[in-house]
Amino acid sequence: TNLIPTKDEAESWATQFRIQSGRPLDEANPVLDTETEVQGGRARVAVIQENLSPEGLAFAFRRHRSRAWTLPLFIKSDMINPIGAGLLSFIVDGNRSVLFAGTRGAGKTSLLSASMLEIMKNHRIVTVEDTLELPIPQMKDLGYNVERMKSRSVITQVENEIAADEAIRTSLRMGDSALVIGEVRSDEAQALYEAMRVGAVANFVGGTIHGEDAYSVFDRVVNDLGVPTTSFKATDIVVSVNKIKSPDGMEEYRRVTGVTEVRKEWTEDPLEENAFVDLMRYDSEKDELVPTDALLNGESLIMNRIAENVREWKNDWEAVWNNVEMRRDMKEALVEKAEEEDQPELLEAETVVAANQKFHLLSKQVVDEYGEQQPERIMNRWREWLDQQVE
Repeated sequence: TNLIPTKDEAESWATQFRIQSGRPLDEANPVLDTETEVQGGRARVAVIQENLSPEGLAFAFRRHRSRAWTLPLFIKSDMINPIGAGLLSFIVDGNRSVLFAGTRGAGKTSLLSASMLEIMKNHRIVTVEDTLELPIPQMKDLGYNVERMKSRSVITQVENEIAADEAIRTSLRMGDSALVIGEVRSDEAQALYEAMRVGAVANFVGGTIHGEDAYSVFDRVVNDLGVPTTSFKATDIVVSVNKIKSPDGMEEYRRVTGVTEVRKEWTEDPLEENAFVDLMRYDSEKDELVPTDALLNGESLIMNRIAENVREWKNDWEAVWNNVEMRRDMKEALVEKAEEEDQPELLEAETVVAANQKFHLLSKQVVDEYGEQQPERIMNRWREWLDQQVE
């Protein structure tokens, strides 16, 4: 920005952030990692001071959207296309373990936040973060049952805060819940994979991690974070999010660049043993995600494993794909309706969550009435509901 604080102002900011966070900022602890919220915006804040920063105090603010991101909002901003959003909604709703990987500032946490809104409200959610970035207060206002846990920062190592791996183990004692980890980057990785591997987490598991693609995530988890090679198999899906540059290098665009499933029949190297199977891949010419043959032909083991838990979908790939397409159509219809009616609020979390809930209710209603999923009938009823929202 063009805002340059005076020395007194900078020191005042540092004091306020220290008091607000409850974390130290002194010679012994020259780094402060925290968050702040003011009217109209939220931000993650990093502060460094003397003995680490010889010239004095330095601040970095990473601003977040004041309201939760949603998949329709990402469709509107071209970060993901409707079919990619439909697939992601299906995977999250299917209680898979998903890591959102990407470079710094690519939008990993924002996409994770949007994906959390695809979880049905009858599931409890436990989140573990060292810096509070997920939109939990808004989710609670929307009726979600969320328990937020704040863990020790791996940077500042505040002794009166619980370590992230202990926070994860504690979360497992809190009953059947979806588990969301703000960022997988230290000892908590081993606790997380230990829990996933023994089936302690039966619902959706999500988290963010630095890495450009599925193999770089494997490399980081196994070689940097010390998770046993075979434990990595507990990962079902890696969603890659990256920044795409314009040819002149002057502009950057955030894009979902891949949706990759991790198959389980391998021993040493998942890349060499073809364990990474792309379900969708970014096409730079089209500037969007494109489904692969593995997805279109029903060869996804993860998708078929989700189908095995639904009586109407077992051994019926067409029914599974129809459900993904309905989710696609639903997200796309919200974007189109918002533009037609000049009502951007239709893309916000309140409407998106209500739309998801209505979709599930209508799907059950149609199955109860006709004995099978009938996509056209479900979507007709859902569109009638959407029309009522803008009257």
